[in-house]
Amino acid sequence: MIDVITCRGTGEPQGSPNNMLTQVTRQLDPRRYRVLGDVVYPASVGVANEGFRINGPSEADSIRIGIANLATMIRSTPNMVVLLGYSLGAELVTKFSEAQARGLYSDCEIAATACVANPQRRAGDSIDPVPAGFGINGERGVFPDRPHFEAANPRDAITSCAPGSPLRALADVMSAFGLAMIGAWSKDLLNRMLQRRWQPAGWGDIMHPVKTWEMYQQAADDVRGYLTGQHTTAYSQGGYLDRLAVALNNVGG
Repeated sequence: MIDVITCRGTGEPQGSPNNMLTQVTRQLDPRRYRVLGDVVYPASVGVANEGFRINGPSEADSIRIGIANLATMIRSTPNMVVLLGYSLGAELVTKFSEAQARGLYSDCEIAATACVANPQRRAGDSIDPVPAGFGINGERGVFPDRPHFEAANPRDAITSCAPGSPLRALADVMSAFGLAMIGAWSKDLLNRMLQRRWQPAGWGDIMHPVKTWEMYQQAADDVRGYLTGQHTTAYSQGGYLDRLAVALNNVGG
């Protein structure tokens, strides 16, 4: 038996049967998988959280809390575990996997990992052909040698952002942002400016005006896509979650 731990997306309620990843877990073979449910963590990016609390933790703090609780949850079961994450939860799965590749949490046995709409998806990493771009927060680092699956809608800028998109600088700024920690966010922003700690972006490239215009036009289209469901409903309506469930059911099969 393999246990499945889910890492919910920003603002999704803890343990809700309507969360995105339940559309995957309900299709998993019950003879092989047991769903343990959501890891406990804030799933917050500042004011973007369940209940829209003004003092919600930042993205970075949510990930830090999530990694600690995820390790505890994995250690509580004698079975191998599959980690499944959506959006911010996918970033949590990514950060945990990167930590394991560095030798941390070596006592946590993971059979496979899977991400939906991962903000740190590596270019070309997708269960579907012809993926676009890579995660808006940049590409993930090294993972341990085990099965890993990515469900990535090419029209979802969170996971399929163009390499030079100006949206990447916004993602860099938002990582440490939370009104409860405004001082820490301001310090992080200042450090990024002083150290030039930004993802590459072609801001105002006067040498290539047409390319620059196209880049900003694409960014505007990406924002419109986000507002019209490309990061949410498109995953169920486009069959991405169904295909991910099939891939997990075939692990080791």
